[in-house]
Amino acid sequence: MRRRAAARAAGVLFLIATAAGVLSVVLLGPPGTEVTREAVLRGAASTTTGALMVLVMAAAIAMIPPLVFPVLREHGEQPALGYLVSRTVEVVLVIPGAVGPLMVVAAARGHLDLRTAHALSQTYGDWGHPASSVFFCLSVLLLNRVLFRAALVPRLISLWAMAAVVPYLADAVLVMFGVLSLSSPLHTVLVVPLAVNEMVLAVWLITKGFREYARA
Repeated sequence: MRRRAAARAAGVLFLIATAAGVLSVVLLGPPGTEVTREAVLRGAASTTTGALMVLVMAAAIAMIPPLVFPVLREHGEQPALGYLVSRTVEVVLVIPGAVGPLMVVAAARGHLDLRTAHALSQTYGDWGHPASSVFFCLSVLLLNRVLFRAALVPRLISLWAMAAVVPYLADAVLVMFGVLSLSSPLHTVLVVPLAVNEMVLAVWLITKGFREYARA
């Protein structure tokens, strides 16, 4: 019963993290756009809400590993610990995504230098976001390796994730080195397969849970 409850809770958190992440992207808009004090103040409510969504996403991500760790540890302690650590680092790298936009709003209100705040926020868009994506990809590989080997979920879901992580990781590297922007249509194409896979995994965990007859 506890195992099934943990699976359901993890599935719900996967959904919350993805929904909050999508909303944050919509509300915050693409990074790197030139801003003026008037434009920032007009969009302050949207920016603040978007930053809040980033924090909700980070909180949801942080709560997933403790729920699934006992199940993963039964089938490999090292990948289970690796999953825990990689998701923790991801959360640490995600949080500045909320702080940066709030700094820009504070600067527009006269509390900070707007140019400096905008530069810091743009730096996160160029480096922090793709860096968090790299650790997310690592966590996906570690998680799905265990799920596949132990058959805790249908192996097709795990194979899909391990294949979809390749374009997602490529996108992170391209964004990090300035070849691709987060507003590019290609960015969406590269990340959607893994995002959809995570939603499928979430629905499976909520409705079916981890398989009880999984191979140890």
